[in-house]
Amino acid sequence: MKKLLLICFVVFSALNLLGQIERPPVWGIARMTFLASDFNMARNYYGRFLGFREAFTYDSPSGKVLCFRINDRQFLEFVEDPQTSAKNRLVFVSLETDVVKMLDYLRSKGIEVPANLSDDGAGNQVFSIHDHSGNRIEFITYSDKGLHTRLRGLPVSDSAISQRIHHVGLYSKEIRDDDPLYAQILNFPVILRYPEDKKLSPTLIYFSTGDGTESIEEYAPNDENFSHPCFVVQDMQRTLDILRSRKPGQPLARPAIGKGRRWILNLQNPDGTKVEFTEPFTVK
Repeated sequence: MKKLLLICFVVFSALNLLGQIERPPVWGIARMTFLASDFNMARNYYGRFLGFREAFTYDSPSGKVLCFRINDRQFLEFVEDPQTSAKNRLVFVSLETDVVKMLDYLRSKGIEVPANLSDDGAGNQVFSIHDHSGNRIEFITYSDKGLHTRLRGLPVSDSAISQRIHHVGLYSKEIRDDDPLYAQILNFPVILRYPEDKKLSPTLIYFSTGDGTESIEEYAPNDENFSHPCFVVQDMQRTLDILRSRKPGQPLARPAIGKGRRWILNLQNPDGTKVEFTEPFTVK
């Protein structure tokens, strides 16, 4: 009898495991989309000052989008809104994955998701949910026929101040090691925590996006407009020199050493939206 019960338990456990859906790979940060008070402001700041190349514009469910290309798989996008300065400026952050599998996976975890995938207006399949702080998190699969993919292999701008988004900073109502979405559902590991002592509540956490080197930062400031892209630069001093040369005579924020022991530089565009830069290695 005991042997029969053991066999039944093993069979039941195996069937239960077979019924579980694994999280599909998340390959990294695909894009960040913000409100901008004026497309000309965005062109001046992100195009002329930061040097990113304008890729295209397209009509999306959120409105007309102005897109800048960072590299083959990362983009910075803006939706025009004259009332930007009075609003939460982050529209959404996009994570690249297999959206069909991710939709099934999140549904299996009891997350409320759309019934179907959507077209983002640029030819890509997407859907979105919200994290515990209300940030809209989009999942995207770039289509071979989409506007973003058509640019693959083309040179990036020679004047671009950076060629990769290192991490995205996201506003958080409450910073938790066991974040309901990133830790518990998406199983993103914590790669940096401050303070390190687990007896103390965290004031800064970096979650790896899972299957790449890019990450999501949650930090203590209680400001819904904390959300920002952070661009990696190899030489902060050279970055400062280039930016100063593009705005001669105008003051530029001073760099500082962050809690991750890296040089960081925080700027704001004319709307007050944060833009950050970091070296990829710690200060020696």
